[in-house]
Amino acid sequence: MPDQGQRFSQIYLERGAPARDSQRFRNRLASYYHEHFHERLGEKTRKAIEQEIGANVPWFANIGYWVADLFKTGELRDVLDTITIVYRQAKAAGMMTPAHRWLMFAGYAMREENVGYRVDENCVVHYFVDQEFERNRVSVLAVLDSPRYTAVKTAFEDAYGHLDRDPRDTKAAVRSIFESLEILVRLIAPETKNLNKWIVQNTVKERCVAVGNGDATESTVSKGMFSSLAEWVDAVHYYRHGQATEEPVAPSEEMAIHILSTGSAYIRWLCQFDAVLARGDQ
Repeated sequence: MPDQGQRFSQIYLERGAPARDSQRFRNRLASYYHEHFHERLGEKTRKAIEQEIGANVPWFANIGYWVADLFKTGELRDVLDTITIVYRQAKAAGMMTPAHRWLMFAGYAMREENVGYRVDENCVVHYFVDQEFERNRVSVLAVLDSPRYTAVKTAFEDAYGHLDRDPRDTKAAVRSIFESLEILVRLIAPETKNLNKWIVQNTVKERCVAVGNGDATESTVSKGMFSSLAEWVDAVHYYRHGQATEEPVAPSEEMAIHILSTGSAYIRWLCQFDAVLARGDQ
């Protein structure tokens, strides 16, 4: 969207935690849809909404079906699904530039109105925690963009995917981030089978510190960081096998978010050591 400078509400009003719904956000979607898509896509969008998600598009005696009103008054799930449907209908009609602008506008409005969602490159809506959490996810995915890390990346994406469900599956998210890290450790130390505190302290730490390219101070700090990683691994085991119950209790959303954030940082950090070790093996 064009940069027109910030408004009063963006500068001075406390944003707080992202909201799950916002009438202002809905109003903006309705206005943009009416201006750019109503005439060309109104009927096609209405049919797609009713056939694909089973929602009723508002109908008025004097104007007929009115998709824009669904954004204002419809169930939240239908509003979020319709964001995707409008994008797909625009692309199917050959309106590539308007489709892209709709995607950009939806994401822009989500950020400005501080609602807890984001749109991906296909205009599919996902849950959004905060900017730092999203930056962690994206930065790690960039590092894992290599055939060597296919399995690591799959488990990593599963972890975030479990938090993108309704309701969120925090237990599966934590298990998947642990699995992602465990697969990466097996690349660093192929002789290991299971990730645990001892492996980190006695195998991974020594192997990685030995190939680090920092000075003596960085080497000392790295050893301390590996000790922290060992404690992280030991703690997260409680959400896998360490509870005195037949089925582990699921972590809270805040705990799961923290575990994914720290686990992601460790994965990104370890990849730099693995890259050096992999080159040495070739």
